Amino acid sequence: MSASPAHIAENRRVLVVDDNTAIHDDFRKILCPSRRSDAALDEFESMLFGQSELRPAHAAFELEFATQGEQGVEMVRQARTAGRPYAVAFIDVRMPPGMDGIDTTARIWRLDPDIQIVICTAYSDHTWEQILKKLGRSDRLVVLKKPFDNIEVLQLADSLTQRRHSANVTQQHLEMLQQIIAQRAPATQFAQAALDTQARLRAGMADELRTALHSGQISLHYQPLVEVATRRAVGLEALVRWKHPTQGFIAPSLFIPLAEESDLILELGEFVLRTGCEQIKAWEQAGVPVVPLAVNISALQLQHGGFAEFVRRVLRETGLQPQQLSLELTESALMKNMHEHVAELQTLRADGVGIEIDDFGTGYSSLSYLKQLPIDTVKIDRSFIQNIDSNPVDAAIVSAILAMAQTMRLRVVAEGVETREQLQVLGGYGCTYAQGYYFSKPLPAETCRKLLFELAARPAFTETLRMQLVAGPHGAPRLVAVGEGKS
Repeated sequence: MSASPAHIAENRRVLVVDDNTAIHDDFRKILCPSRRSDAALDEFESMLFGQSELRPAHAAFELEFATQGEQGVEMVRQARTAGRPYAVAFIDVRMPPGMDGIDTTARIWRLDPDIQIVICTAYSDHTWEQILKKLGRSDRLVVLKKPFDNIEVLQLADSLTQRRHSANVTQQHLEMLQQIIAQRAPATQFAQAALDTQARLRAGMADELRTALHSGQISLHYQPLVEVATRRAVGLEALVRWKHPTQGFIAPSLFIPLAEESDLILELGEFVLRTGCEQIKAWEQAGVPVVPLAVNISALQLQHGGFAEFVRRVLRETGLQPQQLSLELTESALMKNMHEHVAELQTLRADGVGIEIDDFGTGYSSLSYLKQLPIDTVKIDRSFIQNIDSNPVDAAIVSAILAMAQTMRLRVVAEGVETREQLQVLGGYGCTYAQGYYFSKPLPAETCRKLLFELAARPAFTETLRMQLVAGPHGAPRLVAVGEGKS
């Protein structure tokens, strides 16, 4: 049986990461009462706390030291694995020749998102804005200027260990509440408590997502868009992925709605657009035979103001040509303040950027509004493709969408194609493009690069090539490009 929240032992384990061993000695003198033989320090403590016999003895800290960032990261990993995580880490900014304190902090947070960090610096190597850009806003980060006073170190160590202890107690309370809800209480009696708990958990997950954006946990995978008649790959769609340091991959259906509930979607959206553009440009400069890229845009990005200029700025800064980029928007996003959006989208389309409607058929799907929008492509929602070879209603809907799009000279993409039978039905209806697991799962950047080389060496996305995208270790797609050895 787990300990009750009131009886959780306080974690007073402190890690000091500093290349100066003299600093280690300073921390020992300040934080370890058993080693306080220095008369001056004893006098300082008497002046600070007084001589009263009623004053409680200061609880000792458990100190450990590292001289380089890499060593500190490894110690955090080992401590976490052993179930004895550090409560606080004091990290120096300058630690030549290894990682600096900012990069060390980012890597430590990937291993232990709950650890409290104190950045120690005597220089102005990083502005606060630069630190925020790298690490994100967090209540687990404090900056301490050198030379520091003993009272500052003692106060931070004491208050931050207490903060982590309080967070642990709170988490225990939440877990106990969930057990009560699940095991003993009628659902109706604790409905509001359950909602409150869920809200707290969602808020915590949102904080983790904010950290993930600045710590390398967020990345892009790329899924090919294939021309049905020729089986040629004619584009890629960028899809965002979150690999949590302890929970593994988190489904986009969980974290994207969280981002949309706050301003995080703006930061996440810019990351996706900028990273995708930078990747295509980098591939192009390296001689990779690239194809155009499609990037999903949220309604909040479109409504934020200055959307067209934002896209133009990213294109300028990354060097990607507008003709190499398409923007995917849902029907509902386009219908909000449609007339205002039309002007911005027309501007981008005039530059050469493609405009696509994603998940078509799930929203308004009106011919009258389609005629007003500056779009090039409609992507039929996967819900209509799933049973197209067995459900006459779905087949009729897809056929009608294709006929409407052909009349308006719009390109049509069928999303979520997973079987040969689905593809055959779509080909029979004259669908031009398809995308889905039948051809390829969304691929990490390196695997996608190899795929692009394969496609350039073949006339089409052949059955042989499809079979090369087999499951490797742990189910990961594996592809060996032409001219490359297996690894």
